[in-house]
Amino acid sequence: MHRVLILGGTSEGAALADKLSADPDFIPITSLAGRTREPKDVQGLLRQGGFGGVEGLVKYLKLEKVFAVLDATHPFATQITKNAFFACQIAKIPLARLTRKPWVAETGDDWDNVENIEQAVASIPVGARVFVTTGRQELEPYFKRDDIWTLVRVIDMPAKKLELGTGKFIAGRGPFSVEDEVDLMRDYEVDLLVSKNSGGQSSYGKIIAARRLGLPVIMVRAPELNLGTVVCYSLHEASDWLQGFLH
Repeated sequence: MHRVLILGGTSEGAALADKLSADPDFIPITSLAGRTREPKDVQGLLRQGGFGGVEGLVKYLKLEKVFAVLDATHPFATQITKNAFFACQIAKIPLARLTRKPWVAETGDDWDNVENIEQAVASIPVGARVFVTTGRQELEPYFKRDDIWTLVRVIDMPAKKLELGTGKFIAGRGPFSVEDEVDLMRDYEVDLLVSKNSGGQSSYGKIIAARRLGLPVIMVRAPELNLGTVVCYSLHEASDWLQGFLH
């Protein structure tokens, strides 16, 4: 049996672990960064915490005799994706990315596409009631805006008390239904959504909800890495890629 390291933390990574656990050729090892205090259960083996950069990841790959690596991290988790690329090159281990195609604006969408969180925050008009869904790692820029009201949704509440100018923190783990997202935005009288373009279906409900309510969206583009890594957009593609190294 071949040990496959899945760099996880996404629904795609969990689904891949499920699929490989049912395949007699592979033993999936899901690695989570440890940022979420109570991660969802995954099939197969599980490890949590960082590797210690490229050098640490190379050591892990060799020690565990990893056959191949599938990077199923969040599209915005650029550092681990870069580390995986260089580590697999050094260790001479096959690497592919299992990722999502970015969302594309549809009829009825009102998007302002920006490059990063700083641009997103600068684009928020004075007096707006903003629903922020860009994660708890990059909240500081919002706190400098005391001329807006901010609703921040995170998976885990911050360990240290963070002061919004005016606004509210709420905790919740997706996926959220479109109806729930519509109700939430109405209840808090939100008039603007800030989102990362992370693609996929699990968090798309908020985008549909904003469309239904006629709310504008400040959309942060996913970074382009252009590392030359094989990219898979489905479990089927990822499985076929792995099977290709067995024959």
